[in-house]
Amino acid sequence: MSWIEAVILGIVQGLTEFLPVSSSGHLVLVQHLLGVNETGVLLEVILHQGTLAAILIYFFDDIKQLLLDVARGRKDARIYIIHLVIATIPAASAGLLFSDRIEAAFTPSVVIWMLFITGIIVGSTRFFQNRAKREIVVLTALFIGFAQAFALLPGISRSGLTISTALILGVQHKKAAKFAFLLAIPVLLAAGLLEAVKIDSMGSIALFPLTAGFFSSATTGYLVISWLLGVISRGKFYLFSLYCFMIALLAFTIIN
Repeated sequence: MSWIEAVILGIVQGLTEFLPVSSSGHLVLVQHLLGVNETGVLLEVILHQGTLAAILIYFFDDIKQLLLDVARGRKDARIYIIHLVIATIPAASAGLLFSDRIEAAFTPSVVIWMLFITGIIVGSTRFFQNRAKREIVVLTALFIGFAQAFALLPGISRSGLTISTALILGVQHKKAAKFAFLLAIPVLLAAGLLEAVKIDSMGSIALFPLTAGFFSSATTGYLVISWLLGVISRGKFYLFSLYCFMIALLAFTIIN
């Protein structure tokens, strides 16, 4: 894999990680079209660390304030952290128990069908625009967590399913998006650590291309976050379903 290919994949990752269109699905399809044979999960984890950096930088003040409020003993901050922990458990458990099966699913044929599912779920949020707005509670966090676990499959958008689940359950748009972004932090950190322990020798890894991919992913991801929050606040989140259907149909036509 050349550094140019890595930068392209990083841009794809940065554009699609936060948009409800499945970054993993796009990476599988782009790698297939480019003929890149780099180990799928390793490359994806590196690129995900780039978008993780984008989350940490963009929400730095919010994260700092949340941690300060926890240290000061504020009950609402402690409850918010507990909800994040509860929502993390399903994906963490699924990742540990089914890692081999999940890795085996990184194929274009699986991605195509999962993109259709993502499109259906994201599109369904259009019918929940006028629901009474509710706060995130334990049961809400748990449902969002199961949605995130399902999104370990390539083609299923993590942001798409977590935000959609929150919106369907009546959570306000901005609160749903913020919770989904912060929820990505422990999952992406854990994925990076789990993949790191599998590395036998650094000599077998193309460091420069992966580094280039990391920075292109981080930069693009940061720029996308602000724009997406604006789209979500205007209640246009469901429109991304059209893109999912279009890409799935296009990929089906090209690959088959």
